[in-house]
Amino acid sequence: MMRELIRSYEHSRDLAKDRIRQLTKERNMLRKNGDTARIAELDLERRIRLLYMEHGELACIVSHLNGYARRVEERGNT
Repeated sequence: MMRELIRSYEHSRDLAKDRIRQLTKERNMLRKNGDTARIAELDLERRIRLLYMEHGELACIVSHLNGYARRVEERGNT
């Protein structure tokens, strides 16, 4: 059950990272073409920043859950 929960959070973290890559690629392409108005219209900077925050929070959750799972396993082995 715990491992399934961890995998779910890892999957969400990976999806956030993939979306960051997509939006960053789109922003860079628009910037290269000089279309800064479209970047603002799509609110890409804010969306990318929020995804980075979400990714970091998910990474912390995964780390915390992994540590908890290890401690529970260690208690079971003693």
